[in-house]
Amino acid sequence: MRVYEEFHGGIRGKDIGSELRKIVFEVKKTKDKMFKILTGYGSTSGKSVSKNYALKSLKKMKSEGIINGYLPGEVKSQLLNETSQFYEDKLKYGSVIKNDKDYGNDGIIFIFL
Repeated sequence: MRVYEEFHGGIRGKDIGSELRKIVFEVKKTKDKMFKILTGYGSTSGKSVSKNYALKSLKKMKSEGIINGYLPGEVKSQLLNETSQFYEDKLKYGSVIKNDKDYGNDGIIFIFL
């Protein structure tokens, strides 16, 4: 599975949404069904600006039907309930990525087309 590393400080926050859309349409042309992006792991505050922008953009893209789902790596170790934002995607895609070395990494976001 391809990893896009430019989201780890290589793209300004306000440009992350448009870059994600470009990548999604590029990946769809290859018939791949998923890819992952590497975002920042967080600063001393524990919050990664690039990750927050990416998650916000992915949520919008999912609601628009551009992507089927997405999962941040850290959901591997989280117990989710039916009201959780990632509950359905973890049920649907968790088994697909369960053996991926990055599943569990809080700097990775998996995107499903």
